Amino acid sequence: MDNILILPGGLQIGGAEKIAADISKYAPKGKYCFHYIVFEGLDNVYGAEIESRGGKVFTIPSPSKGYKQYRRFLGDLMDKYHYKAVHSHTMFNSGINLSVAKKHGVPIRICHSHTTKTETNISFKRNMYHKYMRRMILNNATDLFACGVEAGNWLYGETEFKKRGKVIHNGIDVDLFAYNETFRQEIRKKLGLEEKFVIGHSGSFFPVKNQQYLIEIMSELLLKKPNAILLLIGEGYEMSRLQEFVIKKKISEHVMFYGPTLEMYKLINSFDVFAFPSLREGTPLALLEAQANGIPCVISDRIPEDVILTDLIFATPLEDRNAWVENICNCQRSDSVHYHKLMKESGYNVSNAFSVVYQTYGR
Repeated sequence: MDNILILPGGLQIGGAEKIAADISKYAPKGKYCFHYIVFEGLDNVYGAEIESRGGKVFTIPSPSKGYKQYRRFLGDLMDKYHYKAVHSHTMFNSGINLSVAKKHGVPIRICHSHTTKTETNISFKRNMYHKYMRRMILNNATDLFACGVEAGNWLYGETEFKKRGKVIHNGIDVDLFAYNETFRQEIRKKLGLEEKFVIGHSGSFFPVKNQQYLIEIMSELLLKKPNAILLLIGEGYEMSRLQEFVIKKKISEHVMFYGPTLEMYKLINSFDVFAFPSLREGTPLALLEAQANGIPCVISDRIPEDVILTDLIFATPLEDRNAWVENICNCQRSDSVHYHKLMKESGYNVSNAFSVVYQTYGR
């Protein structure tokens, strides 16, 4: 078996991290042995499952704790296991990973972009870092992957991505996320949501996900939908601040923080509408899962259009709060059971989404 080293940074519950973990989950049996590197201080939710399949997970200090030490560890690991491929998912930091891989003779060196631009106004120092690391990536990568064209253009530059890049769709298990009425009744009863209009959201609690926007418009939503409940699923450093904000807004009985879960395929059935006000995204898994489940989705108009795969999507400007309230209140499920078939045909099913990845490993 060929050894493959994957560097996701962390293996916590999140879109990019799940994609990195799923690459080993759906790989051809008996062909590759997968190793992962996780930075200290980050959750390792998927590690046990990876190791149960024969993989290894190494936990090390992040590069910011000392670049020389980090490069030395990577080099020693590469010399010991003679990797066929190194697959880096750590955005601009991938330049370091791939330069070490090239120095130590790894033949296939992949950089994988999972998001679009970061801050709108970045510092001069950060901008110079991006330029330096982009050049390092382009000089050391054999393959440039991205979840979408915008994500590829952001990390590599439009010219280079058009010339060398490949779009690798973020794959989900479409059948797993197909609408299930039994799960819907089970979850709504368990959470006391039987008579509620459930506005669902799934995402890490970071500023870019913009959950505060949903909390801010809840008072207006409740005027039109007094039985509305905002169900927020996920974790992150913003959670405690947002919980305090809910108390301040005096809407605690209408907002539920569920926390992280590995059973999103069950919980998603309880939603009546999916709300996704992100400031930016690459190709969000949560939105793919929602479409497979047949949920009407009110989303930010800043999300790339290539993830709009069904007629369930209502892209709405964040500047227009009234439109958000109206669109959410007007949504209702209809023919949810049919949408997983449409998603299967879209190319985002795990059975075919990672085929180019495995072809690249086997080159």
